[in-house]
Amino acid sequence: MYSSKSQKVGRSNMNRYRQPGTSFTSSVSVKLFILTFLSVIVLFLVIALFGYQRLLDPIKQNNEKVLQGSVVQIENYIKTLMNSIQSQLIFLSNPVLYNKMDKADYTLLLDDIMNSNQDQIYSIYLIEDGKVQISSPFGYQYFVTPERADEVKNQTSKTGFWWSPPYLVKERSVITVSKQIDSNRVVALDLNLDALTGPQIIQGERSRIYLFTGQGEYLSTNTSLTYPLMLLDHMEMKEALKALTQKSGTAYNNIQTSYGNYTVLSSNQNRWDWVVFSVIEESQAFPLLNSLKRQLVFVLLMAVVLALILSVWITNYIRKPVIAITRQFKAAARGELEVRIKLKRNDEFTHIAEGFNRMMGNIQSLFDDLKEAEEKKRHHELKVLQSQIHPHFLNNTLNAIYCLGETGQTEKMCEMIRSLMGLLQYSTDKVGDIVTVEDELRELENYVQIMNLRYGNLFEMDIAVPESYYNTPIPKLTLITLVENSIFYGLSKKGVNHIIVSGRSMDADNVLLEVSDTGPGIEKDKLDELMEEASTSNPYKGLNNLGLRNVQERLRMTFGYQYGLHFQNEVDEGLTVTIHLPVGELREK
Repeated sequence: MYSSKSQKVGRSNMNRYRQPGTSFTSSVSVKLFILTFLSVIVLFLVIALFGYQRLLDPIKQNNEKVLQGSVVQIENYIKTLMNSIQSQLIFLSNPVLYNKMDKADYTLLLDDIMNSNQDQIYSIYLIEDGKVQISSPFGYQYFVTPERADEVKNQTSKTGFWWSPPYLVKERSVITVSKQIDSNRVVALDLNLDALTGPQIIQGERSRIYLFTGQGEYLSTNTSLTYPLMLLDHMEMKEALKALTQKSGTAYNNIQTSYGNYTVLSSNQNRWDWVVFSVIEESQAFPLLNSLKRQLVFVLLMAVVLALILSVWITNYIRKPVIAITRQFKAAARGELEVRIKLKRNDEFTHIAEGFNRMMGNIQSLFDDLKEAEEKKRHHELKVLQSQIHPHFLNNTLNAIYCLGETGQTEKMCEMIRSLMGLLQYSTDKVGDIVTVEDELRELENYVQIMNLRYGNLFEMDIAVPESYYNTPIPKLTLITLVENSIFYGLSKKGVNHIIVSGRSMDADNVLLEVSDTGPGIEKDKLDELMEEASTSNPYKGLNNLGLRNVQERLRMTFGYQYGLHFQNEVDEGLTVTIHLPVGELREK
């Protein structure tokens, strides 16, 4: 038995299991990427927010204490400065000291105190008899009006010690602090309020100190007012801070102006009921928190990068075997039973791949076994058909032999008996189903001799097959069946049916044998019917039960589906049957 070099068996049967393509792999990859990415981001976000929340309150409380401490430091500085001023006034207002010193010595004493505190003290002067008698710096007495001198003397005489409200002197905010020496003399000191906010605790580039009275009257600030925008911001700030002067103790507030948001720390822990404000830009109020926020943002950015890398890695790690498995499943659905999944890993995907490979191996084995069983069954059926000699054919042939004997044609009778014996032996031989073209042509001549004795001169046959094709393998009884078909269908046409068996080369690997006749031909519908129905339905009883369909099946089962019979049929013009056979590419099964 022979087979062609290419076999694609069972593909059409497997196509019914084919499923339409889906985007399952891509959708799973996208979902897995999103899930992994969001999981990592959420994990980092929860950890970061939890840590931030745990650190927020302690850092905020600590920073508030530090900032409030800075305000207290400024307030303590004011207290120290004011106590120093007060002590110096008490010293200068000592009647014993004053009476022991002459005017020149007292003036020198005022100059010494003035020089020692020139940043804080604007001027020192002595009021006597309603006039300024001595001053430091020299000449300042000429700028003090009699009305101002009377006011200082009168206010001081009420309590012996007086703190005036703030007022402007040459665009400077000052207050007058005075102490009574006796009923006729008062020593007064004009304090530069701008000096009270001089010691700055550096809290940021825009850190500012403001000083207000308890009644909301502005005293001083360390803010530079050289630029118009700063001056406008200063005016808004004064109005905003004025509303906070009613709060007592140390307080923490937030205010907003046209130029930004600010954190305000206030304190009025002094005997003058002054309120010290430390104004800081909100972004600089809590430097540790700002640093923590920046670190949190950095951590989240790193989390995003890490999540992207991790998500891509995990997605590819899962996606590659899924794609490989899905691709092979689709190939199997198309009927490619030889596909196998190859994975270099040791996990659940490997178990799936191994299970798939075992399943496909089993399916292929079962399919091959089924195919082999079907082929064996069909070969057996065909062999039975070819070995069955029609009794009608045998009866007619024997009857013809008997007639030859009765008429004394002994030589023809012997020839016919020899032909019949050879044909019977050839047809029923169990050795092989494949013979050479030479063997088939030899037995074809025996068959034609028998048919000529039966039907006389109703047909003629010529054989024009080159000897180079004699060794070409061909299924047994192929040519005999085709010639028999031409003889029977040629009986319906008057005249002699001329049958020609010829051969030619298609290419180096293929041979074409042709059986043509000059009979009436076969209508297409009838030809299709002959190719589809069993030979037993043929009304003509020939040598055996083989028919065109069985010949076609034997050729294809032996050589492959690209080989077989091809028909060229013209009604009333004859039928040409071409047998396509392979040469040089056959192997025994």
